[in-house]
Amino acid sequence: MRKNRFPRRALAALVMAAWLVPAGSASAQPVSPGFDLFETDPGSTQFLFNNPETAIPPNFFGPGSDPFTGQVHFGGVPIETFDGKGVGDTDTVVQRLPAPPPAPPGFVPIELVGLSLQSVEPIVVTYNGGQSPEPWIVNVSLSPSLPSQGHIFIVESPNLFNSQLEVIPLFNFTRLSDGAERNLDAAALPPASRNTLIFQQQNAPWRAGCILPALAVPGLNDGFCPGLTPEGEKVLTVEQALLASHGVYPAQPALEHFQCYSLKRSGFRARTVRLSDQLGARKAKVAWRAELCNPVRKNRELFLNRRAHLQCYATRGPALKRLVAVQNQFGSQRLLVESPRRLCLPSEKRVLRRGKTRPFLPIQVPIDHFQCYAVAPQSPLWAVRRVRNVRLTDQFGRHGTRLGKPFQLCAPVQKVWKKTVTPLQHPVRHLLCYRIKPRKVPRLAQIRNQFERRTLLTRKSIALCVPTNKLVL
Repeated sequence: MRKNRFPRRALAALVMAAWLVPAGSASAQPVSPGFDLFETDPGSTQFLFNNPETAIPPNFFGPGSDPFTGQVHFGGVPIETFDGKGVGDTDTVVQRLPAPPPAPPGFVPIELVGLSLQSVEPIVVTYNGGQSPEPWIVNVSLSPSLPSQGHIFIVESPNLFNSQLEVIPLFNFTRLSDGAERNLDAAALPPASRNTLIFQQQNAPWRAGCILPALAVPGLNDGFCPGLTPEGEKVLTVEQALLASHGVYPAQPALEHFQCYSLKRSGFRARTVRLSDQLGARKAKVAWRAELCNPVRKNRELFLNRRAHLQCYATRGPALKRLVAVQNQFGSQRLLVESPRRLCLPSEKRVLRRGKTRPFLPIQVPIDHFQCYAVAPQSPLWAVRRVRNVRLTDQFGRHGTRLGKPFQLCAPVQKVWKKTVTPLQHPVRHLLCYRIKPRKVPRLAQIRNQFERRTLLTRKSIALCVPTNKLVL
């Protein structure tokens, strides 16, 4: 695993580079004030607690606690709403401010005004020289004491920008056993030490306005869309500091939870596709029709994209035996990824009722295809508060259920079928599926997707699939 360690001379060079303009001309059109919305990539986001200024000192977690040093990976926790508007899976918000005169063309002051991250796995705190290990979850927000400010420098033709941002984080440590908390505010560090938290990046793309697959929120992030190419492709932007890195994509519309139902078996014509995701590429035979998954509201959470269903089909392939860490609202856990078992296609659906035929309602916010793998837990579930019972509401009704073990991890996937390429749009958010208590739900429904238009009979609710961050270990 790459570690982000830069000598101080390299930092000085990066600070100077942030003022250099990429090849091209400075933006002739001033960028209006507004907000930029991002979601965090766990694979390229980390903080190093191994510097003399940032190592956690002895007795910080309690009397006799040992110093903590190490590298911690972070994933995003969606903030859901910002400035009174829904912001999908956004976990990081940057505000573009008016440029003070006489600022050069393309210069835009910025401030980090929203940050919601959580360690993908807990850190382990020990006492008295390695005794009594305890897991602690780490959350990151913004310091209330000092602002996190910087600037971007924008050029057009080609559409690129550089940025420099001093981030002043607030670390919140929570002990899993009893919920005890400790806070570490980076504002308390000496100014020279805070230089290790100046984040730099160069030559990132931008587009004049966000379009799908990036989230567009009218009145919030109009006019400028960092991390999206002019052609509308998401690009990973990694900001580097001496002791940290933060990888982000333009935020996506919220990925919903899904409740999955078994189906009465019926005929299906097998077909072959090519699949490519973050775990590899393969040629896959789609063998038979499996589960139908409805977008579902869990408890009283926001529920917006109600038309994008998933129809899953059975596939087979060799076991990967890859170890991953996953993180979602239920907690975090290590899983062993085994064989692929499902390919799930975005699908329109209509419920069939006697005497009534309703038209298909088009999917308003497109979602990815997903390739699902069998998984086996390799660690306990790390959570401050265990969630055992949930209440689910979808087109088939409302009921309470008990959450079981995870059995399937679904990765967003690119699919090629009959020379048609369905690209992967949102690389960050996966789906982790948990067993739920089976409940008979016989419903007649019709689905329509890239493979088929078909009438189905559901049998039982069998799984709840939850938006999830994933880190390959």
